Amino acid sequence: MIHYKDGGYSPEKVRLDPAGGAFRFGAGLFETIYYNGRELCHMDRHLDRLLHGLRTFGLPYTTVDFTEVAGQLLNRNGLEGETARVDIIYPVEDGVASPVVLVKPVEPKPYKAFRLCLCEDRHVSDLGGHKTTNGMFPYLARRRATARGFDDAALFDMEDNILEATTGALVFKKQGHFVCVDSPYRLPSIALDLAGTVLDILPVRLPLNELPLFRHAYLLNSLIGMRPVVAIGETAFVPDDQACDLVSSLVLGASD
Repeated sequence: MIHYKDGGYSPEKVRLDPAGGAFRFGAGLFETIYYNGRELCHMDRHLDRLLHGLRTFGLPYTTVDFTEVAGQLLNRNGLEGETARVDIIYPVEDGVASPVVLVKPVEPKPYKAFRLCLCEDRHVSDLGGHKTTNGMFPYLARRRATARGFDDAALFDMEDNILEATTGALVFKKQGHFVCVDSPYRLPSIALDLAGTVLDILPVRLPLNELPLFRHAYLLNSLIGMRPVVAIGETAFVPDDQACDLVSSLVLGASD
């Protein structure tokens, strides 16, 4: 696939300095934007989160016209009018960070329901509040989950309060009331913020032993919208397609 780096477009591999922070430590930040065949969904929100992270850590950076670059990449890779993901990555090296932009086709799965296992390990950090590239912990948790036949893994803090899934935010519902996870150690979710504009979602702490109290559970991210979770560990939930359809049309862009 053709990518963008350092002002140009190339099908060659992206090169990293083996002595730099990105190669040695996975240092960097990134965002993934959904292209629904017509528009780049919520590009402004993704750029706000990405640039906020760079500024939070005091990292000097350059920007480009990301909408123009993404459009060029979609065209050059034959993805115009198709569903795709656009990844904007800032590898952190010495000096000023500059973006790498990639595109990749995505197959929508609007009817998928998710099964999550419980991640037995714990990893809590302030970095959890930013979309960083050094995500070895969630990567390994998801890899182990899929090897066992699950779709994803649920992550917890040191006190067994649920945080999120490795690929997105979690929302729960009981007796008509929606709740989400209240913790500084989970990633602020754009899909969850959008869901909050059409659903009344209360942020709470969610201990593992309280999951059976909820009837419905949902997984949210920018590529899937909002989808039902039918199980987390041994706790089962009833799918709620009505709420999922409402939020997904907002996150992914309403179809024509």
